Amino acid sequence: MNRQLEQQVLALAVMTMALAEVRRIANTGRYDTDQVSNCYAGLLNAYEGDLEQIYGGLVPLKPGLQELRTQLSNPQNMDQTRLLIGAVTIERKLLKRRDMLQTLAQGLDLARSQAEHFGTTHENVTARLGDLYAETVSTLKPRILVPGKREWLEDPRNARLIRALLLSAIRAATFWRNNGGSRLKLIFSRNRLLGTIDSLLERSERMPAQDSDI
Repeated sequence: MNRQLEQQVLALAVMTMALAEVRRIANTGRYDTDQVSNCYAGLLNAYEGDLEQIYGGLVPLKPGLQELRTQLSNPQNMDQTRLLIGAVTIERKLLKRRDMLQTLAQGLDLARSQAEHFGTTHENVTARLGDLYAETVSTLKPRILVPGKREWLEDPRNARLIRALLLSAIRAATFWRNNGGSRLKLIFSRNRLLGTIDSLLERSERMPAQDSDI
């Protein structure tokens, strides 16, 4: 399997998973704690060139791979598509703002310290990540607009969680671009992407389940 293409698919899977959680929160007020934690991994763990390593393997990314496969096979969910395009667009704009990148780096260091003390999905960590998004990425234009129900979108905790997940998606967009991802490849290499997704899903099925600390 082409390793670069595999890394592109994994980055897209993280973006898809994070944005699917954003939509779930915006429309129902609910979220999957494990998937939120998996999305945060890209912000809180050190990246050394391997997305399986930073996200803890293929199994945590399986929901994103499945959602990505559905989206590429039958792209009818336009809200998901718009959010994905928005994350990619904002990530490109962010690259030109060194001051903002420095602020993000400093804020992520603080979030990592909080995660080590409180746990990955503690509300303090989510608040730091959400506030960091509001202080930086949210000031860029065009802003990412999240459709949903007002009752859930206006809840402060939901708003911080949505912002934190959007930051996770933008981080994954950086991984995607650094591994050769582009809009043209997303359009014209769909069959290769789908084949890679199927191979990764097959590999994930062969991997043993991991025990979690309680």
